Amino acid sequence: MFMAIREVLHDEVTDEEGALIYRAQLADAAAWDEIFNRYYDHVFTFALCKAGDRGAAEDITAEVFLEAWKGIGRYRYRGTPLVSWLYRITHNLCADYHRKRSRSRTAPLADDSAQAAAPLDEAEQVALWQSVAAAMKRLTLDQQFVLVGRFIQGLSIAETAALLGKNENAVKALEFRALRSVRRILAGAATPEEVGSK
Repeated sequence: MFMAIREVLHDEVTDEEGALIYRAQLADAAAWDEIFNRYYDHVFTFALCKAGDRGAAEDITAEVFLEAWKGIGRYRYRGTPLVSWLYRITHNLCADYHRKRSRSRTAPLADDSAQAAAPLDEAEQVALWQSVAAAMKRLTLDQQFVLVGRFIQGLSIAETAALLGKNENAVKALEFRALRSVRRILAGAATPEEVGSK
């Protein structure tokens, strides 16, 4: 699995993240512990936003790190943060989750019973959260990343830019467009073409 590592020269690994990835590609358990501890919350939060279900988000997050472990030997570090790759894996696994769920067309009993037992104000919050989550699914992947980073994880523009490997102006533009699209979707005014527009 890790044969491709031999192609990577030590002098190409110049920064901390590159060194961490290099160690992970060599199956260094301490490197994997660090990756897991550093990025678990980011991946879980993104999975929760995409899946809309805590149990599913936990399962997806575990699968993300398993897929990352399997695929790290093919991963080529080019200065983009590792979490961007983990987010893409999360996005793909969440898409699979929704495809499987739509085929079965059944919701977990725990979700139904929790909503039935919830007080009215809590039920309204759940409905609002589901509306926002549904709106976010219609955004571009980069827009989703920015909204999760900025408003769910509480990151600054600079932190979000660093996390996604983009400049701050690009993050500001993505945030502006994403918020405008979410407002239009929630108001029922957005067309599919408007939502995905850059």
